[in-house]
Order: sequence, then structure tokens, then C-alpha cells
Amino acid sequence: MNIMGTIKDYKKELARYKEELENGNDDVEQDVVDLEMKIEEEIQEMAEYEDTKPFDKLLKELKSLKREFDFYDEDAELDRMFPDRHDEDFDEDSMSYNSFFGGD
Repeated sequence: MNIMGTIKDYKKELARYKEELENGNDDVEQDVVDLEMKIEEEIQEMAEYEDTKPFDKLLKELKSLKREFDFYDEDAELDRMFPDRHDEDFDEDSMSYNSFFGGD
């Protein structure tokens, strides 16, 4: 595995996404999240036998970009927490605070 080549490719990808976001193209947000997941997987795979500092630094830059462009999406977060919430037989009460945190 050519680590420096991989880092270079990820940096190019991140720079391209940052430029897109600066130009108002929010459609790349999912691509940024996907890149974050790829980098995190690389770190996990390498953690045992190689230095992950270059990947850690890149991940830090990516997370900073996400904060800068405010990536929080309430609907996406609800979909992640309740993937079946759009099903016809979904019980809306299961999404209540008390039900979710054990109050019921």
C-alpha cells in the first residue's frame, strides 16, 4: 500500500469537495461523509502496524470542514436513528423522548 499516494488522493478529493461547498454545492455533503468513513476505515486497518498520523491529520481537516459548513441534517439523523420511520406500520410514539430513553 502506498500510503503517501493514498493521502495525496484523499487530500485532492477533500480540496475538491471544499471548493464545491464554497461554491454553494451542498450536493457533495454525502461524498464528504463517505470520504470520512473511508479515512476512518484506513486508520482502523493501519492502527496495528503503521503510523496513522497522516490519516489522523486528514480526518481532523475533514471534520473541521464539516463544522465550517454545518453538516447537521435533522432528517438524515432521524433516518439513521430510526431507519424504518417511513414504513406504513411505524409507531410514531417509538420516537418520543421518553420511549427512546426508557421513560415509558
